[in-house]
Amino acid sequence: MPVLMGLAGCAASPSGPTTPQQRKMLELLMPSRVEIVEPFTKVKSFDDDTTPDGIELLLQAVNALDNAGLMIAGTVRVELYEYVPASADQRGRQLDQWQIELSTEDHQRRYWNQVTQMYEFKLGVDSGAIPLADRYVLAVTYSSPLGQHLVDTCSVQYHPKSRPMGSPRSAGR
Repeated sequence: MPVLMGLAGCAASPSGPTTPQQRKMLELLMPSRVEIVEPFTKVKSFDDDTTPDGIELLLQAVNALDNAGLMIAGTVRVELYEYVPASADQRGRQLDQWQIELSTEDHQRRYWNQVTQMYEFKLGVDSGAIPLADRYVLAVTYSSPLGQHLVDTCSVQYHPKSRPMGSPRSAGR
């Protein structure tokens, strides 16, 4: 019996891809890009009033086969910028930034929407620190545990129905 137990303890432990062929196989299923889902990403009120509290960001990961709906692990950095019209880089001054961890089961359950197969982030904004504008730029950087960085940007339009984001409010973030 001791011999069998010794053999069982010698099982190979999982390791990263060792050949270029193995790496290519894994890359087929790993995210090759992240996309801000623009029609659903917007300035929004997170409570029952019409005053915007922040930005709702919907994000999806897509693999090399153009399949969306992948779950990802790592960190997502979101940056909000002023919009600069008629410019090659429409990002003006940075207005806010969020760092979102997707490294635990709790994080995944908090942000992943099983129905839409996307991540949904509610990003609170300090309305007093954000200047009044009808358009902003949102930039997302996904950093994987393997050191991969994927980026996407979009402009977010805002058409106030009542009080605009950037006007004074009594409530904080």
